[in-house]
Amino acid sequence: MEEWKLNWYCVRAKPRAENTAAQSIKAIQGVDVFFPKTIPLRKKNATPAQALFPGYLFARFDPIQNMRAVHFSHGVAYVLRRNLKPDPVDPEIIKDLKIATTEDGLLEIPDRPHQVGSEVNIIEGLFKDGNGIVTRLIPARERVKVLLEFLGRSTEIEIDENSLDFPKVHPLRVS
Repeated sequence: MEEWKLNWYCVRAKPRAENTAAQSIKAIQGVDVFFPKTIPLRKKNATPAQALFPGYLFARFDPIQNMRAVHFSHGVAYVLRRNLKPDPVDPEIIKDLKIATTEDGLLEIPDRPHQVGSEVNIIEGLFKDGNGIVTRLIPARERVKVLLEFLGRSTEIEIDENSLDFPKVHPLRVS
């Protein structure tokens, strides 16, 4: 069977178990794992890496020899299939993803430079779920002044930039 050979396959992890699935699959002899993650460029130490494809990772294996071991690995929900056969991932996709990531599988996502006039969403704190416009950047303290509508009037507040969601450029978008 031509489709049953050593290939890259997409593996669905159980909820919030991508790391566990990657580690347990990695322990199987003859199986490679590729689990791409993203991290903001300017916040490498402050922000934990997150899955590029939440809930999914890639494994390279021979289904005849390793399908059962991969499928029943700790943290794995299932291997993606089509018509009951494991559906291989185009190796060019994996190759391109590996080129775009570091040796550790990290894809560094550049944030757009914060600019006065940018619209932002507040993601934590007293004004959570509020929207505002950046009026001033305070880079030395990693804070931003934001103008937002509060109690029927425009109010300027100073807020930690980690409490804001700035527009981001998708890492795979071609500019």
